[in-house]
Amino acid sequence: MIVDRLAWSRASAAAVNIGVGSRDEPKEEHGIAHLLEHLLFKGTKSRSSKEMSELIEAAGGEMNAYTSKEVTSYYVSTLDYTFPQAQKLLAEIICQPLLAEKDIANEKKVVTQEIRMSEEDPDDHIHDLLAKTAWKGNPMAHPEAGHVDCVARMGAEEILDFFQSNYRPPNLVVVATGNVKSEQVMEWTTAGLDPLQKAKKRRARVPPRFRPSVDVHPKEGEQVYVGIGFPGVQAAHPDRYVQGLLGGVLGAGTSSRLFQNVREEHGLVYSIYANAHPFTDCGIFNLFFSTSAENADKVMDLIGKEFVKLKQEGLVEGELGRARSWIKGMIVRRLEQVEARMFFLGELYLQSGALMTEDDVMESLDRVTPDQVEGMASSLLDRRMMCAAIHSEEKRGQALAKSIEGLDF
Repeated sequence: MIVDRLAWSRASAAAVNIGVGSRDEPKEEHGIAHLLEHLLFKGTKSRSSKEMSELIEAAGGEMNAYTSKEVTSYYVSTLDYTFPQAQKLLAEIICQPLLAEKDIANEKKVVTQEIRMSEEDPDDHIHDLLAKTAWKGNPMAHPEAGHVDCVARMGAEEILDFFQSNYRPPNLVVVATGNVKSEQVMEWTTAGLDPLQKAKKRRARVPPRFRPSVDVHPKEGEQVYVGIGFPGVQAAHPDRYVQGLLGGVLGAGTSSRLFQNVREEHGLVYSIYANAHPFTDCGIFNLFFSTSAENADKVMDLIGKEFVKLKQEGLVEGELGRARSWIKGMIVRRLEQVEARMFFLGELYLQSGALMTEDDVMESLDRVTPDQVEGMASSLLDRRMMCAAIHSEEKRGQALAKSIEGLDF
């Protein structure tokens, strides 16, 4: 249980984080965690879905959830004085979901629409395609939302088994933020969640093997979407913040190298960005952009040259400090909201196993030196370990893939 009290706030939020996500799904049941996330809001043994919606909104709040590769999180946020009602609803959906046959049939259709919407949004879909390219053959390669054919086959028995196997202690981590007291959260957790039967032993996770490859995923249209990846560090690795700052230097914010070069100087893209995404036992360093088919080779050439320049010449004066301040500013501004603090604390703990505060993260960023970032650039930006996902018309995609294979940095 993690409680972050903000006595000055007039809002409260709480999440029950389940330590299972899309990578933990049984074979051929890709999307079951996401489907179950939807189903828990379709009613409990005490209330209908409509009654739950009316109660949480009458409390001035909202109730929602998300599914990632390693976590499914259910959360509520309300006014501070209506928080007990929100807690009660949150416990109900975790402990007493209805999981009715008719709701399963309806929600499978809803999830199918969500998957298809994502697949038809190239800016969104390229992230799934890069994961598929980088980690093919491992559950980490599957999209969090699932596959349409797998969702269509799922029945009540499989869904109930997944729920009963995973939605139990010790897989549950409670996080509360805002104007809440530890004893209030402890009392609720002890009464509502601790009596649950213990979870079955979780299926062992197999760390994915990074796959250097250039894959073309065909689509219609003139625009080309590209995701580039390198094997990154895991969440508990001491170089996590070094890698994050390398992403800041290369492609976070409008002063970053790639934004200034590729967009501002050459006008070849609307957006281009880089970031690091650590997980419990692996990580990936990402770079994404989209451009017209005729400019794709030029963009890749500029990216390769920027990698070479950073590796050979190092950082320029003030560059690391600017990236550090930009990232710290993003964190601080985000954490002005109690919900964001709740996500921040829960995600850090579930990824790394460590309870870290905002100050801990700031101090970790402050300790990173220019030599560390330059060393990370030299070791990480290795052409031999790069993967790329190209989402474009097939003939143009294959031509770009051939060009990328010839890059050297």
